[in-house]
Amino acid sequence: MLRKSIFFFLFSSVAGFEDSVIDFSLDFLKARDVKSICLLTCGDRTWNHKFAKNASKISIAVSHVGIDDSMTDLDSIGLCLNPGFSGVGVLIDTKCPLYEEVLMYASENLLFNVNHKWLIIDIDTWMPNISTVSNVEINENFSWLLDTFEKLNLSVDADVTLSLQKGSENNIYDVYNFGKLRGGNVVVKKLGNWRNKADLINHLNIYKYYRRWDFENSTINYVGVMSTPPIVFDVNMLIGDTPAPGVAVMTVTGTRVLVEIAQLHNIRYNYTIVDRWIGKFERNTTPVAATLVYLKEQDITPILRVPLEIFQRVDMVSPPVTSIETRYYYRIPTTGPGKFENQFLRPLTNGVWACVIAVISLCALVLFLTARSERRPAAVQYAVFSVAATFCQQFFEDGGNDDPTRESSARQLTVLVTGVSCVLIYNYYTSSVVSWLLNGPPPSINSLQELLESPLSLIYQDIGYTRSWLQNPTYYYNKKNAEVEDKLRRFKVFKKKKGEPLLVPLEEGIEMVKAGGYAYHTEVYNANMLISRKFNQEELCELGSLQSMEETHLYIVVPKNSPYKEFYNWNLLRMCETGVVSHLQRKASSPEISCGGSSPRALALGGAAPAFLLLAFGYLLAAVIVLIERLVARNELRLIRKIKDRVPTVGAELLGVD
Repeated sequence: MLRKSIFFFLFSSVAGFEDSVIDFSLDFLKARDVKSICLLTCGDRTWNHKFAKNASKISIAVSHVGIDDSMTDLDSIGLCLNPGFSGVGVLIDTKCPLYEEVLMYASENLLFNVNHKWLIIDIDTWMPNISTVSNVEINENFSWLLDTFEKLNLSVDADVTLSLQKGSENNIYDVYNFGKLRGGNVVVKKLGNWRNKADLINHLNIYKYYRRWDFENSTINYVGVMSTPPIVFDVNMLIGDTPAPGVAVMTVTGTRVLVEIAQLHNIRYNYTIVDRWIGKFERNTTPVAATLVYLKEQDITPILRVPLEIFQRVDMVSPPVTSIETRYYYRIPTTGPGKFENQFLRPLTNGVWACVIAVISLCALVLFLTARSERRPAAVQYAVFSVAATFCQQFFEDGGNDDPTRESSARQLTVLVTGVSCVLIYNYYTSSVVSWLLNGPPPSINSLQELLESPLSLIYQDIGYTRSWLQNPTYYYNKKNAEVEDKLRRFKVFKKKKGEPLLVPLEEGIEMVKAGGYAYHTEVYNANMLISRKFNQEELCELGSLQSMEETHLYIVVPKNSPYKEFYNWNLLRMCETGVVSHLQRKASSPEISCGGSSPRALALGGAAPAFLLLAFGYLLAAVIVLIERLVARNELRLIRKIKDRVPTVGAELLGVD
């Protein structure tokens, strides 16, 4: 991507310039790879035409806006300063009436930044032969120009070059400020003399932050997060080997990176500590890290998760310095009904179950046909219940008196084949269920919905992102689970009884998980470090975890259009290349925790539920059949009684007896 470069030229008297000024200006522009110039002058246009003609010879386009008393607004200047393509320079006459107004316009619109390069040329103004001007006595001829610089919103990313010419001398100076908004002073640093043109151009093309390596102990406002901001703060609370309670490990990593940069460049941080990262983006609200950066009250925060609503309000420093992943840790419940698991159907695939149904149906059909050929009463009932009993490793007896002379070989063979097939299927089925019980992983909670339905009580680490989640209804650990997270807040968190734990320190939370009955939400690194020390192998095998916030990159964040963004981008890339960032990340890496073996799992009531449901269904079906049989038998008995009652009456009528 091409970077837009805008050059600003301020001349003491454009109309009176000699050709040497044009030659110097164009040589300088060409060395800085300028493609177009916006000319802001007043008075005689002859010099303007000559400048444009010479610029066209080296393929530099020139546009012009007059800045005299006839100008009513600065909108045309805004268009000229932001033409929308790369490599733009601006030439301005310092003797024009609106000269200072134009500079203030540029300052108010943040045009003294990394995307705009300025060249200020002043004739017949000279300065003492010193290398740097910053709060020193200067001559009166130069003071008016320095006073103008002091009014401008210059910062460390400003690319302003000052050319002071007198006679044959032409000294070049670098002009910047380490932070106008933070009370910094303008620095005017000599780069060299144009007589040594080749060396000076090489020096100018060196990356500017190598020339501005020492920030002279200038202040940058830092905002960090601790769950309970301390009354007396010490930076070792954030970067020490044992951080203070309520400091996330990601904050430690990000702050260590920033402190490394500060030590390299002689920067002093002014620390502000708040209790959470994200809240409302409004003034006069509880201060949080993202809001303070968005409102430009703070210059930088070491880490921030950047969802879309944050991305639109701040700028990120790349690459990311660390990442975050949070989980709910819990001891797998050994009491209660457990989760419903239909393992009594899973040992066989759908295709196998279809084949089983087809085989027993065929056996029932063949048995029915043989029973009909033997003129056996209730042939359908006999065939169906005989096959069902054989499939369940039982025997069916219909109560009839079998005539051995009428038993066909076909029926006997069908019963034998059915029995053998059912025995084989039963063996495959039971061996599969037993192997699942012996080798299967312990039961676990696989989703937030299951966590919501579980008997576990939720507790949370008292840390910044937890407070954001509890206090900001639009903040989610994972927006994919927004609906379930809202239910967790509503039913599992906000409905806790008075005195029940909610925000719990890390060590206490892990101890509560170890005791059982709680699901503790915390960051993976902290949890793994403690669990690896406090849990034995048996307890590790009973430990479960459920991901809440998936692994997410965290960035150093600065305000939009921050003058420090380029500086921190450059430094962070250098630290990544030299391995400093990876070293700091390894220091914050956590050990893996896992169960060292396996043990037979106890089948909870929820796991055995299908068997009990099938038994209950069988009993219910048997009860229904008994009721139906009783109703049928009662109706038959009534019918017989009616017939018996009518028989004497009919006989008497036939005999003629009254």
